[in-house]
Amino acid sequence: MISHWFVPDEKSSIRPERLSKNSLWHKVRFLHDQDVSFNSSDLLVISFDRSMSQRIKKNLYQFSSTPSQALSIVDCGNFTQKQAENIVPVLKEIRESGAMALLLGPPVGFMRLQVEGIRMASIIRESNLDDDVYLRNVHSGTMYQYIGTQRHLVSETHLNVEGHLRLSDLKDDLYLAEPCIRDSDVMIFNCDSMSASEAGYITGMSGSGLTVIEACQLFRYAGAAQSLFSAGIYGYSPEADESGMMGNAIAQMIWYLLEGSTLREDPEKSPLTQYHVQSKDHEHALLFFKSELSGRWWIENKAGRKVACSYQDYRKACEEDYSELIIRSVLG
Repeated sequence: MISHWFVPDEKSSIRPERLSKNSLWHKVRFLHDQDVSFNSSDLLVISFDRSMSQRIKKNLYQFSSTPSQALSIVDCGNFTQKQAENIVPVLKEIRESGAMALLLGPPVGFMRLQVEGIRMASIIRESNLDDDVYLRNVHSGTMYQYIGTQRHLVSETHLNVEGHLRLSDLKDDLYLAEPCIRDSDVMIFNCDSMSASEAGYITGMSGSGLTVIEACQLFRYAGAAQSLFSAGIYGYSPEADESGMMGNAIAQMIWYLLEGSTLREDPEKSPLTQYHVQSKDHEHALLFFKSELSGRWWIENKAGRKVACSYQDYRKACEEDYSELIIRSVLG
C-alpha cells in the first residue's frame, strides 16, 4: 500500500460536525483509516500543499453528495517527500489499479516527470517554446494539446507548433476541448488560465481567461474521459486568495469531475456505428465511429486505436477539409 508516503490532513479543520448528512463528506474514504484499498472506481486526492488542500477540501466536502455511479474520493492526505520525483512510483501503482489520481498543488516542473509516452492536455494561458521543444525531443512518443492559450502571450513560432486550442476558439465553442481531453492520459490545469475577475484576486492573473462555469465543464469532460488517469491543479495561491473565491472554484471543478465520471464510455465495448470517408488524395478510407449511446465520435488511427474526435472532424473530412487532429493521427 502507499499510505506510508502520506500524512493525513487534520479533519477538524473541515469541521465535519457542521456538515449536512447529504454532503460529499460522508462518501469520502481516508487512506489512513485502516489502510483503505482502492480500485478503478476511486479518485485518489493527493496534496502537496497543506494550506491549499485544506482550503479546497473545506469547500468540496460541504457540497452535495455525488451520484452513486461517480468515482469515490479516497483522501490520501499530504505527500511527505521533498523530492517530487518520489511520487512517480506512487502514481504508477495508482494507474495499475485502474484508479485516477488528482494532484493538488504539485511543484512547478513536475509535469516533466509524467510525460513518458503519454497523451497530455494542458489547460494554460501561455506555453513556453523552449520547454515544448525539450519535451517533444526527449519524449518523442508523447502528444501534447494546449487548451485555452492566449494569442498575446504565445509567440507566433510556438503557435505554429501543432496542438494549440486558443482561448478565442474555446469561447466560441467550448466543446472543441472535449475530444482533446477525452483522448488524454493526463490533464493539467493551470489556475492562471482563469480570468482575474473569476478567480477573485489579481496577483499573477490576467483580465482575460476562463470563467468558473467553463472550467467546471472542462473538468466534467475530464471526468468522462475513460483513458485519463491523472489530473493536476497547478498555480493556486491560498495567500493571494483572500476572498476564497478561487478555492471554492477549484472545489467546484473537482465536484464536476466526479459527476462527469458517470459518463465514461469505452469505445471497445459500446455499440458503434461506422462511417467510411474516402479521400481522393489518400489511398485508404478514413474510418469514423459514432457511439449509439452517447453520440461521441472516434476515428481509427494508423495503429488501429480509436482516437477521440468530434462530429465537426467528420463533417470536415467529408469535404476533404481535414482538421489538425486527423492530419496528426491518421494522415501525417
